[in-house]
Amino acid sequence: MGGGAGRATYNIARELVRLGHDVDVLTSGIMGFKNIEDLEGVTIYRVKAWRKNIHDCGLPGAFVYVFFAYFKLLKLVRKNDYDILHYFFSMPTGLLTFFPGKHKKIPYIVSIRGSDVPHYDHFNRRLELIHSLLKPLTKRIWNKAKAVVALSKSLRQTALETDPKQQIDIIRNGISTEIFKPLISDNTDKSLKLVAVCRLLERKGIQYVLAALAELSDPNISLKIVGLGNYETELKKLCKHYSLESVVSFHGYCKNEELPLVFRDSDVFILTSLAESFGIVFLEAMSCALPIIGARTGGIPGIVSEENGILVEPTDVEKIKKAILKMMHQPELRKEMGQMNRQKMIEKYSWRHVADMYLNIYYRSVNQKTVFQDVTTMALPEAQDLDKSSTPEVYDDMRL
Repeated sequence: MGGGAGRATYNIARELVRLGHDVDVLTSGIMGFKNIEDLEGVTIYRVKAWRKNIHDCGLPGAFVYVFFAYFKLLKLVRKNDYDILHYFFSMPTGLLTFFPGKHKKIPYIVSIRGSDVPHYDHFNRRLELIHSLLKPLTKRIWNKAKAVVALSKSLRQTALETDPKQQIDIIRNGISTEIFKPLISDNTDKSLKLVAVCRLLERKGIQYVLAALAELSDPNISLKIVGLGNYETELKKLCKHYSLESVVSFHGYCKNEELPLVFRDSDVFILTSLAESFGIVFLEAMSCALPIIGARTGGIPGIVSEENGILVEPTDVEKIKKAILKMMHQPELRKEMGQMNRQKMIEKYSWRHVADMYLNIYYRSVNQKTVFQDVTTMALPEAQDLDKSSTPEVYDDMRL
């Protein structure tokens, strides 16, 4: 569970346990982690998968995970009386819904996250080919689910290209504001420290940020790139080509508990993705009171506006340059944006709020209700949020 979906799964599951429910999480194993572990009341089961690293499962690893997860799922279902199953990613995890077993009698919901949706990542031709071949299965997984949940209005629109009649709820990600909090500092340094945190993939658009930095050629502007991925070698080649070795650094893998320290040591979060369903890392940076330079794509405009950041076209190097310079020369604006971001995270993006909305969907699904609302965990949310008045105040204990 190295990416945003992993962090979302854990935080939602933890909040559900705090609300009095029993939650098991079935996920892929990673070297150095226990096969069975209790984390704050959430039981984690890990099975074999040929993961490339903690942040990248890869297609072979994903399907190997499904194979071993199936047998573990059969055992868990025989042992525990689950009320509902929650599949994160319709592909490949949702393939478990086709396999025979007692789990087929349990109602399920599915969360679509981005890469599991056809047409989401046009830059991954191999993935798009697989989606085209498996599209009938994807539609069946969605159709049979009691609910399908997307992270943003943009992702829902992309999913509707595959099945225009599919009902899709929406729920944003959340943030741990008690962990991701700002550092009070009187730093008057004239430099500008940018930070990008993501899986290093071509569609994350960092190559265009590097091009902008090369044209700016300002030693007082630095960029720290945090994360791993198959595009890292190419990014390092670009840094060498642009002679950016002195201003761009590669941090590599960063543990979640260390990430707030990275944000606190930065002035601006920048990520100009060509495709981004939501981006939980944006919330984490905003909770640490960082202003944002983001792309006008996917779900990002739903959380970033001119009040708390700057939006650019992801491939427009000139606009990226202007955004960086604006942040560089207007420190008071950066401070105002950062304070607004922090307040926004506290008021609207707590994981408890997210868990409450998921719980509404679980309750609705288990009771065979088909009411459709814009709301929004076996690992195997931008439309209107759920009206809190429609959420039942008391739930019977559930087993997930």
